[in-house]
Amino acid sequence: MAANVPSPFPDMRKFRLLLPALTCSLAVFGQDAGRNTVTVGAGGGFPSGGYRTGAWSDSAAFSAGYEYRLFKYLAPEVGIVNLIPNMTNYTKFGSFTSRERVTLISLGARGIVPLMDNRIELFAGAGAVHVGSSDFNLTAGYHSPTWLLQVSGGGRMAIDHRHRFWIGPTVRFSRDAGRPTEEWVSLAADIALRF
Repeated sequence: MAANVPSPFPDMRKFRLLLPALTCSLAVFGQDAGRNTVTVGAGGGFPSGGYRTGAWSDSAAFSAGYEYRLFKYLAPEVGIVNLIPNMTNYTKFGSFTSRERVTLISLGARGIVPLMDNRIELFAGAGAVHVGSSDFNLTAGYHSPTWLLQVSGGGRMAIDHRHRFWIGPTVRFSRDAGRPTEEWVSLAADIALRF
């Protein structure tokens, strides 16, 4: 009967997981430059209308996003926008304001029009947005869905010769289709890295 001999390579299972991960990473980074774009931005957020956003104030907005260029004129995208507005609360003793958080996580696609030898791009997109908030009434109150429709648009300009770094504005408009309505607008100045 053969004895159970310990393997001279005890971490071989970990290596078997590492090899496919490295292969996939090399395949992603070995593609043509300019297919992946990571964006961060800051600006303002505005409750633009609807009964559910009536007690909210304008606020700062912080955004991040990722897009993958499938074709020259089309890219699926995911993004997140965080708004930090004040909310006015009314009680029988008076009113008070509280700082709240509204997070819009989006998934969609955008069409892109390159101009001036690909140094400037205009884009417009549409998608779905999931709303999360620190305010109970916004996400769970009124028995309304936490999904909104979103349209976005903007432009960006390459600031280096290799077209790796981009700057430009992005505006996003989100609205639900039900009642009571909820509408949010965010406008951000973005900086993007393309690789």
